[in-house]
Amino acid sequence: MAIDEVIFLGAGASAAEGAPVQKDLFSAFFRMENGDGRNPASTGRLHRFFKQFFGIDITGQQEGVVFPSFEETLGMLEIAMDRGESFRGYPATTHAPDVQTIREDLIFLIALVLNRTLMTSGGHHKTLVKRLVREGRITSTAFISLNYDILIDNALIELHPGFDLDYGVEFTNYIRECDWQIPRKDKSIALHKLHGSLNWLYCPTCVSLTLTPRQREAARLVEKSVTCLSCGMPTVPIITPPTYLKGMQNYFLHQIMRGAEKSLKDTQRIIFCGYSFPDADLLVRYLLKRAELNFDSRPEMIIVNEYEGKSAENRSIENQRYKRFFRDKSRVRYLNRTFSDFCTYGFG
Repeated sequence: MAIDEVIFLGAGASAAEGAPVQKDLFSAFFRMENGDGRNPASTGRLHRFFKQFFGIDITGQQEGVVFPSFEETLGMLEIAMDRGESFRGYPATTHAPDVQTIREDLIFLIALVLNRTLMTSGGHHKTLVKRLVREGRITSTAFISLNYDILIDNALIELHPGFDLDYGVEFTNYIRECDWQIPRKDKSIALHKLHGSLNWLYCPTCVSLTLTPRQREAARLVEKSVTCLSCGMPTVPIITPPTYLKGMQNYFLHQIMRGAEKSLKDTQRIIFCGYSFPDADLLVRYLLKRAELNFDSRPEMIIVNEYEGKSAENRSIENQRYKRFFRDKSRVRYLNRTFSDFCTYGFG
C-alpha cells in the first residue's frame, strides 16, 4: 500500500513516556541505587571513565554536575575505534580493548536506564497506533524512529496477527519457529530505525542481524556474551550516535536508510513528533533533502513538539529552523500540540 503519511519520532516522543533525554541519561543512571547492582564491574569502570575523561567524581556530590551527552561520549569512542586509536590509560589492543569495553558499558547503561524509566510509561505510542488502526490508516503510515528504545516497536507488535511490523531488514530468526515471521506485504507496517535499536544484535562474522522482540537484549552483552543464531559467534548491538555518520556504512543501517527514503518518496504528509530538528543531525537532513529534491516531493510538514514550560523563544527558533530548511515554506505548519494530544486526537 502507498505511504500517505510518515511519522518521525524524536527524543521528545520517548520523553513524553518518561524516558530521559540524551543530556540527562548519565545523571539518571547514577541516581539509580548503586548505579547497577547486577553488574558492579561495569559501574566501577564507568566511575573511573567519567573521572578521568571529564573530571566528574561520581562518588562525590552530584548536585549541579553537568554530564556530557550520550551521543558525544559514545561518538568519541566510535571515532577512536574507527581510526584504530586510543586514549592514555584506555588501550584499544586485542589483549586490552578498554575503548570497546567502555563503549559496551555505555550501551548497557542506556539499556538499563530506558528499561527502568519506561516500565510505567504512559502508553502514548500505543494510543497513537490504536488511533491509526481505528481510522483505517495504519498500513498507509510509515514510522521513522530516531530513538533506541522499543516503545513504538512494542505498540506495533501488539497488532499481530492482524498486522506485521516490518523493519525493512532480514533477521536470522525469521525462520525459527515462534520467534518472528517475514512480514506480509499487504499487512506490514514500516518502521525505519535510523540509529539502531536496543532489540537488534549484529554479528560482524556472518553479517547477520538477530531480533529480540519486546526485549532490550543489548543490556545482556555486558553481563554475558550473546551469540549469533546463524554462526554461533559473538554479537554486538547496533547503536549509532546521530552525529556519527560513519555508522551508516553498516550493511543493515544502509538498508534502513534506503527504506526510509522510499517511504518519503511519495508521502503526502510528514509529521515530526518530539523532534527539534537540530543542526547536528546531518543524516536526517540529508535524507529529507534527497527526498525533496530527487523525487520532487512536496508533502505537508507538521511539527508536533509542544511541552510544558516551553518558551515562546524556543518555539520560534524551532519553527524557523524547519522553515529555513525546506523549499516550500508555506507547507511547514507548526502545531501547538503535545505528543500526547497528537497520539489521542491527531492534528486536525
